[in-house]
Amino acid sequence: MATITTELTDHNTIKVTFVGRQAKHLRVTGSWTDWMLAMEDFRDLIIPLPKEDVDFIITKLLNDSNRLPFVNTAIGQEYNLNSDKKIVRRLGAGTYRNEYQSVALFIRNDTLIWLPPPIELDREELLKLIRAMITLDSPVDYCITDSLRNLQYLSAILWVKENNSKFLQGKKKPNAKEIFRISLL
Repeated sequence: MATITTELTDHNTIKVTFVGRQAKHLRVTGSWTDWMLAMEDFRDLIIPLPKEDVDFIITKLLNDSNRLPFVNTAIGQEYNLNSDKKIVRRLGAGTYRNEYQSVALFIRNDTLIWLPPPIELDREELLKLIRAMITLDSPVDYCITDSLRNLQYLSAILWVKENNSKFLQGKKKPNAKEIFRISLL
C-alpha cells in the first residue's frame, strides 16, 4: 500500500498526493511512476467521493459490461486511460496466495522526480481501475477466485460508503476484514 492522501477537488475529481519514500507499491521506473494499488488504496480513493459518484459507479458495475480492451505486453496487460496515465494488470502468484490479480496505475513522470506530483482521477478513471480488478475477459492464466475476491471487497467498500459512511471517517481507516463486517450491518 502506498502512503497517500486523497481529497475531493472543486471540479469533482479525486486529488491523490503521494507522501513517503519509494517502496514496493510506489516507485519511479523509466519515465513513469508505477503505483501498484492495494485494496486500501481503493478504499482511500472511494472515501472522498460524493454520494452521486458512488451511485454512478455502483450502477455502472451492475448494469454495464465490465470489459476493458487490454493489450498484452511484456509486463502484463495495458489499458491506456490517456496520454499521461495507463492501467497495467498483472496476474500470477502473489506473496500470500497462488492466485493474485492486481492493477498498477502508471503516471507519466518524464522528469523522474520523487515525490511524484499529485494526480487527479475522475470517476470514470476510478471506475476503469475497479473494472480492471474484476474484469472477466482475461487470458488463460486468469485467476477467477482473486477477481471474485476483488469484486467482493470493492462492492463492500462501495456499500459501506453508500449506507454507513460514518464508519470510514477518522484517522484509523478500517481494513478489508473490518469493511466486510461493517458491510453486513
